[in-house]
Amino acid sequence: MGWLGGLTIAAITATSWPERKDYTAQRYIDLAEQIAEAQQAQARLLLIGGAAEDGFSVSAEAPRRHVQVLHLDGVPADQLADLFPHCDLIVGNDTGLTHLAAMTRSPERPVIGLYARHSHSKWRTGLPHHHAIATDLSDRMHQGDLCPVRDAIPPDVDVHMDAFPPAELARVCLDLLNGVRP
Repeated sequence: MGWLGGLTIAAITATSWPERKDYTAQRYIDLAEQIAEAQQAQARLLLIGGAAEDGFSVSAEAPRRHVQVLHLDGVPADQLADLFPHCDLIVGNDTGLTHLAAMTRSPERPVIGLYARHSHSKWRTGLPHHHAIATDLSDRMHQGDLCPVRDAIPPDVDVHMDAFPPAELARVCLDLLNGVRP
């Protein structure tokens, strides 16, 4: 378990395209609650956002039943690179910080990238602990080495991060935390 006792889960909420790539803080909180409850442990959820308007900021929400939520906004990437190895689990959208997390971690600590619109294989690091949860569209992009922008492929449905319900994502996270590899 985490370096401060209990589980430490980092959730990367920073994104260049929030209307399509934002999993939302509430979904990450729900995910952390389900993981903590299943592990019968307290969890610390680090919500890592983009640049804060006034630079670096940290705020904490009142603890939930099993989860303490800390909002980290505007933390420089080099400081996050120092933080990521201490987390038990990192989950994030398809963004540079998720890739950085995978590159700074030891192989026994999982990083999960959420891929809704782009090929998961094209943007993963290829490291064995960097896993992808992908929509059907992302998998089609992977199968055909396609890009929805470059190849002008419109999605047949509105593909968004809500394609990954917290309960289903929690099952994958729990398997990885327990050493079960996909």
